[in-house]
Amino acid sequence: MYVTTKPTIYLIDGLNMVRSFLWQFARTEEEITADFLDFLHAVSTDEKYAMHEYRVVFDGAYRPVGPLYRAGVHIIFSEQDTADDYIYQEADYLKQTGQRVIAVTSDKDLQNRLKSVGVKTLFCQKFYNSLKLSLR
Repeated sequence: MYVTTKPTIYLIDGLNMVRSFLWQFARTEEEITADFLDFLHAVSTDEKYAMHEYRVVFDGAYRPVGPLYRAGVHIIFSEQDTADDYIYQEADYLKQTGQRVIAVTSDKDLQNRLKSVGVKTLFCQKFYNSLKLSLR
């Protein structure tokens, strides 16, 4: 599955995204996070993807990552919960209320939990690559 053309809420496991494959760019986690959020902002303003909402969930308390709202991108900190638990609960709620939701994570345990309640999932790298290729 790739990024859909139907309006969808993407719940993105922020640290999982940064740590699962972006490390290969040999930069600090903060720089990679900033670059990813800038990239996602650019995606959210592209007419092909402006109908989506991108919620990037980071583990723990607030820390400076730039603006928390950027067009269709919303940055969330899970506070006392783990990002996995936050994503699971939010995805389950959105699904139950009839909204299209896809969770973006490479964590197979979280993917299995989400699939058990009928939420679609997408690996981080597949999500990133499908957006990157289509922006060319």
